[in-house]
This record gives sequence, structure tokens and C-alpha cells, in this order.
Amino acid sequence: EKFNRALIYYSQIQNKVKSDVLAQQARFKVARTSYFKGDFVWAKAQTDVLRKSTTQLIANDALKMTLMIHDNTLEDSLQSALKKYARADFLALQNKDTQAIEVLSEILTTHKGEKIEDEALLKQAELFEKTKQYKKAEANYLKIISLYKDEILADDAYFNLANLYEHQLQDPQKAKEYYEQIVFDFADSIYFIQSRKKYRMLRGR
Repeated sequence: EKFNRALIYYSQIQNKVKSDVLAQQARFKVARTSYFKGDFVWAKAQTDVLRKSTTQLIANDALKMTLMIHDNTLEDSLQSALKKYARADFLALQNKDTQAIEVLSEILTTHKGEKIEDEALLKQAELFEKTKQYKKAEANYLKIISLYKDEILADDAYFNLANLYEHQLQDPQKAKEYYEQIVFDFADSIYFIQSRKKYRMLRGR
């Protein structure tokens, strides 16, 4: 019921506002609310439009959601794994981190080896970091790098792990190594410029 009210509210904003940016933000809220609700077809229809957004952040977020929905509905016609993941995502949005971590653990157990696995590992790692469970976060990032080094989330794992070593685990040598991986292996990554800067800084110590 709350999701339905939110959908109506954001749809009204989308239709009323004259600003392109505000309309796009409202459309993304519609997409995300539909995604949380489990209506992945409608969510993807919205994000497909938003991929052409003039606002880079919205375009990137829309692309991520489009790819995730597309990848995880091809093999799983019931969308059971994606529904669980959307629930974990919503719990995380509400700052119910422990519950979100538990749902993601369930996904990693019951949907092992499926398309959703790298998404679940990354999301859980980020929540482990948020709750200061740094060694668990490290293990998740290393698992993504080991199993999914050629997939779309690999550079996220490399960058987050480098950042974790630099700031939380106090291991600048390892941080430098993972920033270096991004510089030499992920030239198209959104983390490239930042990683190069960090790599040069750590190398100069």
C-alpha cells in the first residue's frame, strides 16, 4: 500500500514539473519504488528511458538497475532471487543493516552460482563495512575478484577493497596493489582517475 501511494506521488511530480532534472529524478523514484515492490517490468521500462538522461548520476544509476533486472530475469523466470535482493536493498535503505545482511546471506546460500551472486556479495560487503565488520567485507570483495573478475562489478570490488585496505585495515601496500590493478586493467572504469591519483600517492610514500 505504501509503495502504491509512493508510485502515485512520484508519477504526479513527474507529470507536473517542468524541469527536466526534477522530472528525471521523479521517474527514477518511480523506477526504484516499482523495483522495491517487485514490479521489475515497469521498473526496467522507466530505467530504459532514463539511460539517456542528461544527468550523469541518474543515467549511471538507471543503467545499473536496467542491467541488474535484465541479467537476473533471464535465468530466473519467477524472479525469486531478485525479489529477495530488492527486499535486502529496501531494508538497507531503511538502515536495517543486520536484517539486510541476513537476507543477502540467504541469497548467497540458496542462489549460489546464479547471476545475482556478485550483486549480493558486493551489497553485503558494503553493509559489512558500514557495520564495521571489515574482515568480512574483505572476504566478500576477494570472492568477487576471484569468481567474477571479468564481470561488470569487478572494478567496484577492486576499488572498494583498495579503499578498505587504505583506510580501515591500515595496509597501504595492499591498497596500492589494488589501485594499480584498476589503473592497468580497468581503463574505462569510473574509478580510474581516482585510483591513479591514489596509486601515485601511495607509491610516493
